[in-house]
Amino acid sequence: MTMSRSRFLLAATLAVMTLAFSACTSSSTDEALQSMKQAYKSKDFSRLMTLADSLQGEGDLLPSTADYWRGYACDRMKRKQEAVSYWQRSLNEAAKSETDEEVENYVKSASRLANQFCIEGNYEEALKMAKPVVARLEKLKCDNTSDYINLLIYIGLSQVGLGQSEEESHQGFQLACEKHRQLIDSNHSDDAYKDAIAGLVNIAYYCVMAGKYEPALYYTRNFGELLIEYEQRPGVDSSYIDRQVGRFTIYKSLAQSNLGRKADAEATYKAFLETKFSQSAEGKTMAENYKSGIVDEENTEATDEP
Repeated sequence: MTMSRSRFLLAATLAVMTLAFSACTSSSTDEALQSMKQAYKSKDFSRLMTLADSLQGEGDLLPSTADYWRGYACDRMKRKQEAVSYWQRSLNEAAKSETDEEVENYVKSASRLANQFCIEGNYEEALKMAKPVVARLEKLKCDNTSDYINLLIYIGLSQVGLGQSEEESHQGFQLACEKHRQLIDSNHSDDAYKDAIAGLVNIAYYCVMAGKYEPALYYTRNFGELLIEYEQRPGVDSSYIDRQVGRFTIYKSLAQSNLGRKADAEATYKAFLETKFSQSAEGKTMAENYKSGIVDEENTEATDEP
C-alpha cells in the first residue's frame, strides 16, 4: 500500500470517528437535557441540582447550561442569592458564544436575573445588566423570544421604578406587546398567550406600585382584552383564567380608586370578589391591600417555564 493511500485511509477513518463522536455527543447532550427537564416537570429541584453537577462533570452539559439549571433549582428552593450567583455565572460563560444553546442560556439567565433584581427593587442593577444583553441579542438577530421580550419589560419596569422617562418606558412596553402579539400570531400556542399575559401582569403591577395609574389602566385594558381572547381557546384551564381575572380586576380597581374614580373602582372590586381566586389566601391578601390602597410584592406573575 502506498503512503498516499495509507494517509487517505487514515484521514477517512478519523473523519468517520469524528462524525460518530459528534453524533454520540449530540445524543448524550439531548438525553442530558431531557433528564433535566424531567426533573423540572416533577418539581424535584434537589435532583435538578445533582443532575447539573453530574452531567456537567461527564461533559454532557455546557457550564452555562448547568449553571442556568442550578440557578433555577435554587430559586425554586427559595435560595435566591445562590440563584442570582449561578445565573450571573451562566450569563458570563455564554457572553462570547454565538451557538444556539449558549445564546439561549445567555438570554434566559439574563431574564431571570432582571426579574429578581426588579423584585428586590434593585432597578439600577437590572438596567445595568439588561440593556447590554438586549443590544447584543438585537445585533445577533435573536430578538424574537419570550425571554428577550421579558428583558424589554424589565427594562421598562426599572425605568418606572427609578422615575425615569415615561415615554421611554412606554415605548419599551409597546414594543414588548407588539413582539408578544407576533409570537401569538405565529405560534398560536398556550405558552405564547401565557407569556404575554405574564408580561402584562408585571407591567400593570409595577405601574400601580409606582403610582402611574393612567398607564396602569391602559395596560390592564390590554390585559383584559388578551384574557378574553385567550379564554375562547378550546381546553383552557378555568382556574388559570379565574386567577388572572382576579389579578386584572384588583389592579384595575386600585388604579381607578387612586384616580378618584370611586364608583368604577367599587364596581370592579365587586367583580374581583366574584372570582374564586378572591377566596384564596393570595386573593384575600390582595383584598386587604385594596382596602389599604397598596399591592403586595408577592403577587407579581413569574412564568414557571425553564
